[in-house]
Amino acid sequence: MLIVTPVDYLASPSAASTLIQWVRTTDGHQFDDDGECALSLLPRDDELVLALPPRALSWHRLALPKVSGPKLRAALDGMLEDRVLCDVGELHHALEPGGRPGQPVWVASTARDTLRGWVRALESSGRPVSRIAPLMWPMVSAAAPSAPGTTRSFAMEAPSLLHWAHIDGQQTWLASATPLGVSCIPLGEAAVTPPIDALIPGAGDDSSVARSLDVWLADPLVLELAEQALGRHLDPILPAQWLLRAGQTDWNLAQFDLSLSSNARRSQRLRRSWRQFRSAPHWRAARWGLVALLAAQLLGLNLVAWQERHSLRAKTDAVRTTLTGTFPQVTTVIDAPVQMQRELARLQQASGLLSVSDMESLLGAIDRAAGANPLTPTRLAYGADGLKLAGWRASEEQVRALQQALQAGGWRARFDGQEMALQAPQP
Repeated sequence: MLIVTPVDYLASPSAASTLIQWVRTTDGHQFDDDGECALSLLPRDDELVLALPPRALSWHRLALPKVSGPKLRAALDGMLEDRVLCDVGELHHALEPGGRPGQPVWVASTARDTLRGWVRALESSGRPVSRIAPLMWPMVSAAAPSAPGTTRSFAMEAPSLLHWAHIDGQQTWLASATPLGVSCIPLGEAAVTPPIDALIPGAGDDSSVARSLDVWLADPLVLELAEQALGRHLDPILPAQWLLRAGQTDWNLAQFDLSLSSNARRSQRLRRSWRQFRSAPHWRAARWGLVALLAAQLLGLNLVAWQERHSLRAKTDAVRTTLTGTFPQVTTVIDAPVQMQRELARLQQASGLLSVSDMESLLGAIDRAAGANPLTPTRLAYGADGLKLAGWRASEEQVRALQQALQAGGWRARFDGQEMALQAPQP
């Protein structure tokens, strides 16, 4: 999976100077490689995730209308018309995964033309977008694991915030995720400390306790600047690690007119499921169980095969012993059943009895198979390879019926349209 984000989201995607940050991962949890390059030089991968920076998105909490398709898009436009500063027709909306009609859900909105420009630019370079994900999204409380958003949001054990200082374009930004949404504030050397408490209205006197539990992270390139501007310590986090988190989320902003086909979504889900099963820590027990099951199956198959070989060898030895014990003159055993039939035929001939391979036995078999309507050949020949009969005084259908009757009795009969070859049953 390749996860990419523009270094400057508002820059022209077609400009030669436009750079893309990227990270490649095999298992979705550890990055294999990362870098920054022009769009045309991006590595290729079967799955590409376009991650949008925090300042590119606005977040709105509303009850999901009980409509679908184009009507849902129109309903969202009507509900968001008074909440945004621009024309809602210029925005692209995406719903929180797993939302149910009538229940509150998060709706992410972004400039539609800008997003389409990046999607088209990636597709033109031969790198089609599989999914569009945010780099930061609203949190949910860990105390409500069944609430919508828990599988794709930041889960915190306390009502704290997650802050991330990063670079987008030529500006340093502080993005903050809360259960009430996501905010993005510019930072500078001379900037006043942003009103962080305003991100959680109603914190009141307990805000100092809540703020002590906040998580503060920063891109190493802006760590010093962010600490000076905010007057506090921040922990460094590599951009590749943050991009990797965007690839792990279930959020997919490719909806409505940017949605993928059903086959593409199905393929995407299968790849993600396989990647999670292959590498996710919580699937480790299942993986070991599957390995143990396969090992047990392989061991069982080998044991059964060994038993079958042992049984077959015992039967073969018993047949060889029977042959050499009954016919002591046979010293070399090559094909015990054939040799036994041959020796038995010799005994029958020596005692004046007919064997199944004698001409009389073969003719008797033809007579019995013909039944009440005997068929008569005009030419016959007998030799070591059996009896051959030709010049039948019957139609081809009658001779073929005779052939089938002989074969049903175990005799080896072959008819080529003119001559029938008959041999004794296979031992």
